[in-house]
Amino acid sequence: MNKVLHHLHRAVECDPRFADAYVSLAREYKKEEDPSYYTKFIKKAISIDKKQIRELEKQQVDYAGQNLFGLVRKVFFLELEQKRHLSNLLIELGNFHFENGKIKRAQRIFEDAEMVDPLNADVYYYFGLVYLKRQKYKNAHRSFIHCVERDIHHAGANLELGKHFQRTKDYHLAEVHFFCALETYPYEPVIHILICKLCIKTNDLDSAKHHYESALSMDASSKNRKLENILNI
Repeated sequence: MNKVLHHLHRAVECDPRFADAYVSLAREYKKEEDPSYYTKFIKKAISIDKKQIRELEKQQVDYAGQNLFGLVRKVFFLELEQKRHLSNLLIELGNFHFENGKIKRAQRIFEDAEMVDPLNADVYYYFGLVYLKRQKYKNAHRSFIHCVERDIHHAGANLELGKHFQRTKDYHLAEVHFFCALETYPYEPVIHILICKLCIKTNDLDSAKHHYESALSMDASSKNRKLENILNI
């Protein structure tokens, strides 16, 4: 056992309700390529979060019964924070199963995450990826729209929507979504390459050249001979 794992195990021994310690422990086992321990400790953290949410809900009822509405409000916001934490953990676990080809299991976990926190934009992004994998393109498109409705700067969803609108030849909307993604990650060469290809389709070669050169300046591996021939570089 490496030193990091040793100290994380000590942390959860000292405080068995410390959910983030279990999360760190799970991620460390994931690095060690031990999926059984990864899922074991992520599930433990999820269990702790669920218990803490139930306790916060009970506290609100108790405080409301005593007309302590200031405390009800305070605990309510703590509950919202805890639900976002739980939702993110469920998304992480669902994504783990998604990456390992267990699509149906991943979708069920994403549905649990949505029930916990329907305002979490990432939930709908991963729904979109699941639907893409299952070739349900209309559902995927709808999920990515739900994602950006909750977080307009969600780069992943904006990129997928940009690709969708480019395929349907709605180049204006494709540009809008690609540039939303670029606003979030201005130094991401992949986004510049996508915008470059879009500009070529709209015959805006000057802008295409600008974005290609921007991508190349950030990452030399972005070099593309086919694009260079089109742009006369």
